[in-house]
Amino acid sequence: MKQNHCLLRATSAALLSLLILAPALRADDAAKPVTVSQLLSAIDTHVGKEVTVEGMAVWVCPHMGCKAQLTDADGASKQKLLVSQGAKMDKFTTELQGDTLRVTGIFRERRVTAADLDAQEAAIKNPPPAAHDHAHGGADCANCPDKKAAAADPEKAAKARENQLAQIAKQREMLAKSSKGYLSFVSIEGEKWARAE
Repeated sequence: MKQNHCLLRATSAALLSLLILAPALRADDAAKPVTVSQLLSAIDTHVGKEVTVEGMAVWVCPHMGCKAQLTDADGASKQKLLVSQGAKMDKFTTELQGDTLRVTGIFRERRVTAADLDAQEAAIKNPPPAAHDHAHGGADCANCPDKKAAAADPEKAAKARENQLAQIAKQREMLAKSSKGYLSFVSIEGEKWARAE
């Protein structure tokens, strides 16, 4: 009887330890960094989940530091992953280019179909009228900021539309080659980053 009691106490202590340590073990697994190519080879497994990726910063937004592109630090792959600054994350600096970073955040995927491209193209070719309050001068006012911007440099506006349509054409070509019926654009919504050790 005494032997059963000791066995029961030992089993209870082991189970209690396991219950206490299990969340910490799971957290460690989630924090283990993967490479960019590992992450991109298993997109469906990671979408919507928190991931930690380690890669070399090959580009950093020079204007606001809100985005960076990472690639495998060993140079084995040319695949790139966009990291966008989340609400709580520190900005990137251009000095980070060439450094290996460890970024934790939510892995996101945006799928683009032929219907999405059709809608984008239609919006560019037939833009809706500017939606704003004309109280400052009537419906045909000359002071309208939208009209001023378009009138200021119509060639620049036309060139921007041309570039957008060319980008859509490239995406249509990529879509035609895709066996999935959609294009997949992935990124990480960053929560934190640090230089890798």
